[in-house]
Amino acid sequence: MDYTTNIPKMAKTNVIKVITKNLLNVRADKGLEPVLQLQKVLEEYFGLRVFPVNSGRSAIYLILKAAKIGRGDEVIIQAYTCNAVPNPILWTGARPIYADINPDTLNADPNQVEDKITSKTKAIIIQHTFGRPGPIEELQSIATKHNILLIEDCAHCLGGTYNGKRLGTFGDVSILSFGREKVISSLAGGAIIVRNERLVKPIIDLVSQLPSISSKRMAHEFFNFFAWRVLLRRIYFKDGGLTFIKQLNKHDFFNVVTSQKEKIGEKPAWYPSAMPNVLAQIAQEEFEDLEKRNKSRREIGQFYLNNIKNTDFKLLADHEGIYLRFVAFHKEAANILAEARKKRFWFGNWYNTPVYPKGIDEQKLGYERGSCPNAEKCARETINLPNYLGMALGEAQQVVDFINSYE
Repeated sequence: MDYTTNIPKMAKTNVIKVITKNLLNVRADKGLEPVLQLQKVLEEYFGLRVFPVNSGRSAIYLILKAAKIGRGDEVIIQAYTCNAVPNPILWTGARPIYADINPDTLNADPNQVEDKITSKTKAIIIQHTFGRPGPIEELQSIATKHNILLIEDCAHCLGGTYNGKRLGTFGDVSILSFGREKVISSLAGGAIIVRNERLVKPIIDLVSQLPSISSKRMAHEFFNFFAWRVLLRRIYFKDGGLTFIKQLNKHDFFNVVTSQKEKIGEKPAWYPSAMPNVLAQIAQEEFEDLEKRNKSRREIGQFYLNNIKNTDFKLLADHEGIYLRFVAFHKEAANILAEARKKRFWFGNWYNTPVYPKGIDEQKLGYERGSCPNAEKCARETINLPNYLGMALGEAQQVVDFINSYE
């Protein structure tokens, strides 16, 4: 089969739609500012208080500040995670403590979590990796037993459920992310969901004092979006294209997802900030398509589960959550990713290192090599199979053919 014609399609975006509305001064609800409108929509969806902010990182940081967690304290998180989780912990002066994962779920191993608890432990962050529900009952029990805060990281799982109840409603407090490559994307953005009434007032106080994002920063966000859409995605598969993009990323030219400061545990000036109205408008437009998006990703995931027969690839069992990413594991993951790129498949590498992305200073982010062997092994073998929005089953079949024929 000739795979070279498999040029990736780009899903429709709400960014241009919202920009056009702003230029024409069209608003769906002229009675509410867009951020308040988004807040209202999310509060109705979760049945809890919700506070939009400019990112998931900011949401974690503000939660910890509201709970008075800081210097000398410890927060337990899992390895096989993004730097966006340990970084805001470090910014408060607290210390991230990494627990190993269950390799069959990619979520925290509850026994490992409990083993890490000390008198300094003030919170546990439960991650629902790629949309798969974490060990909720176990970590709720541990948090209650030790009287520590349970924070749900729902950056990957908006719209997912566990035992029929929405993810994001189990912890004392939870975070959402609307960043790039999340369930819905407003380019940047996030929110805090509060179940523990004790945290409502301090979070309101903190959010109400947040500065606005600078015009320069907003320009950077939109420039990044249009640069990818118009140029970078078109050269990604060309000779030298990926190398060119990586060089630009080293200088934060296009890459505003992980800044150079964050790679060494330092806080960029734009965290935390208020959520801009234009990004709130985009998030609300995206939210309207939430169920459709999750259904589409699940259909692709089910197709892979039903049709991949190559037993050299390990697949995880189906689950109740959502499929932000569909992960397979193979001992030759790096070679497979390289071969897939030659065939112009949009394979991904979340998370190919215990604290993503590669190139961060693990020591400065508090991670010690060898401390979480399951996470490290999974990272070495991780492959994300494409399940991008707008992907047809015919394209998924090409991926299945590639996987099944790999020797």
